[in-house]
Amino acid sequence: MKIEIDIDKDKIIQSTESFLRKFVTFAYKWLTTDGEILGYILGFLHFITSIFIFILLIVSHTIYPALWLQIVVFILLFIIWIQHVVLKVCVSVVAEKILTTNESPFHKILEDLFGVTSSTFSNYLVTSETIALGCFALEIIANFSKIIHNPS
Repeated sequence: MKIEIDIDKDKIIQSTESFLRKFVTFAYKWLTTDGEILGYILGFLHFITSIFIFILLIVSHTIYPALWLQIVVFILLFIIWIQHVVLKVCVSVVAEKILTTNESPFHKILEDLFGVTSSTFSNYLVTSETIALGCFALEIIANFSKIIHNPS
């Protein structure tokens, strides 16, 4: 049995990337209209968003383990994972490359900070995202199970 879903990946990537570029241009047009600078701003926002989601993941397990927060973090991670696995690209990186007409600033930040190439980082990222998403899904199922069996 084979299940096949026909989606136009290029159209999805192009429309999401276009929306992201327009959003960054709109949000930061008071600062600059230069594409190169906007690309670096987007790269920085991409890095900060990655760190923020990782911190949310840690907080939802330790400091504030509320089920609603865990579900929100799971949805965010699932959207990112779908983008990386199904589309095989990060839309933010594509937008950064178009804005700067050069290498992605996000990858440059990673190479400078951690000393890994972008392809090696992408391989590690997809593997770690898949494992984390699976474990996180099992944890949410366990929390639902606790709620169902202990309705107090």
